[in-house]
Amino acid sequence: MKPKKENAIRILFQFVGEEKGKMTLSVIFAILGELFGMLPFLTAAMLANEVYAKTASLSKAVFWSGLAILGVVFRTVLCAASSKRSHRIAFTILKNIRRTIADKMKRVPMGVMLETPSGAFKTLMVDNVGKLEDSVAHMIPEAPSQIAAPFCCILLIFILDWRMGLVSLVTIPLGIPFIMGMMRGYSEKMELYLRSGKEMNASLVEYVGGIQVIKAFGRSGESYGKFSDSVHFFHDSTIAWWKQCWFWMAAVKAIIPSTMLGTLPAGAWLYMNGEISLPVYISCIIIPLGFIAPLMKLAFGSEQLTTIMANLQPIREFLAIKEQSRPSEKAALKDTSYSFENVSFSYNDSKKVLHNISFSTASGTMTAIVGPSGSGKSTIAKLMAGFWDADSGVLKYGSEDIKNIPFEQLMGEISYVAQDNFLFDMSIRENIRMGNPMANNEEIEQAAKAANCHEFILKLEHGYDTLAGDAGDRLSGGERQRITIARAMLKKSNVVILDEATAYADPESEALIQEAVGRLVSGKTLIVVAHRLSTIQYADQILVIDHGEIMARGTQKELLDTCTLYKTMWEQNIGSVDYTDKGGDAACLL
Repeated sequence: MKPKKENAIRILFQFVGEEKGKMTLSVIFAILGELFGMLPFLTAAMLANEVYAKTASLSKAVFWSGLAILGVVFRTVLCAASSKRSHRIAFTILKNIRRTIADKMKRVPMGVMLETPSGAFKTLMVDNVGKLEDSVAHMIPEAPSQIAAPFCCILLIFILDWRMGLVSLVTIPLGIPFIMGMMRGYSEKMELYLRSGKEMNASLVEYVGGIQVIKAFGRSGESYGKFSDSVHFFHDSTIAWWKQCWFWMAAVKAIIPSTMLGTLPAGAWLYMNGEISLPVYISCIIIPLGFIAPLMKLAFGSEQLTTIMANLQPIREFLAIKEQSRPSEKAALKDTSYSFENVSFSYNDSKKVLHNISFSTASGTMTAIVGPSGSGKSTIAKLMAGFWDADSGVLKYGSEDIKNIPFEQLMGEISYVAQDNFLFDMSIRENIRMGNPMANNEEIEQAAKAANCHEFILKLEHGYDTLAGDAGDRLSGGERQRITIARAMLKKSNVVILDEATAYADPESEALIQEAVGRLVSGKTLIVVAHRLSTIQYADQILVIDHGEIMARGTQKELLDTCTLYKTMWEQNIGSVDYTDKGGDAACLL
């Protein structure tokens, strides 16, 4: 049994929100507007009848002309009122869709946000949603009117003479094969067109964002080629889409409006045989010229329905992504410890990154996680921060399953400092204040002093009111990191997770960051993902991770005696430090 085809309009109106039920008046205005729009054609027929009957006069000509003008005026006013109302509804729907997407972004696993190119989200939020506006604002209120007005005119012709009524519609069946030809493969080509636009946006964002790296490494040809290929793909898919429609659309627009193909010869034959009068003949020629245009718009409405569904599909797919579910009531947390019990994890159901990980941390202690690149150590930290849910096993915080802790409560417990923390393009003061929205300026400056960034902030052009720039690009990596530490200090959390927090820092900044971190973690539970082992040698517990498994655990001394992998990593670290002492820069490469 074939699945029931979903109604695009019904899906759209799930987002109508506060404008619910208000489209009816817009539809009524549109119908009345179209009916008044038929007046000029009717008055033209009536005036022709006056001429034929030799009863025409200047006053009658003025009357019928005035009635035609009145019809145009009323049509304009009513259609404007309908359009104003429908546009307000349309933009409300678009606003609610975008808000729903933004709200969804907060609830999906962080991996979805990190792994999806930002260009794809731009396409989703701007392009896909934006293309729905025309359909909501025009097609929905106008479709009923494009049926009502032509129906009344067709009914009038059939009343005048049923044979003329039939021949006035003869171009519609003639045009149906061309409409079918235009719609053949339309959905697939529309889907390809939208996908190519999405890929072009994603590659453009990547190309612009990475232009510095592209130029520095002389890879402009390869990188531009990738962007160029996506542009060509978009071009080719667009041309393929339009090539499908060009001939058929031209044929439809040429054939269907040509109502006189039927009415002129048939009416002439009936008139010559005395079966209809001249006024009826003229009326049946003129009136169909008015109702074909609305019917044409209605015919092309099926195209808009396809467009709506094509643009709704990626939106619905994103909204259907499985969310991280958390309760609303706060959990009773006993302490600030973590416990992993046979935890396994994979990104998007792909190859497993962690395999049955089990370990625990004690409150107020320092646990370091080390291992080769790609071993899964940062994944463990992100699971601790609640960015993802484990595929299997149990992860506990404060002796409570982390899935039973509300997001707000967990985030209030944790300060997460990554290697490339994001700064917003607002003042440095407000970037720090994000750690505690209620903090005053004095508390912000105290946090900045503790994070060793107060002095360099004062040297900036506008001090604390200096804008950080796009993603903090007006500051160096070390400066950005110290500001994020100040933000974390202001939060006053119970747990600090440092995910390779000094990875991008130069040696001078690293020393300042390490000093700031020392103040940040005082008396707190500390989790450190480290690439420089000299920073974690005094940890209470060190976990050595390789290929998603815990290879060893213990203190620095215990691991040097029992773990070959850790000993090798430590010797490489010491060698790098020795090299740096002799004037080299190897330590900066770790």
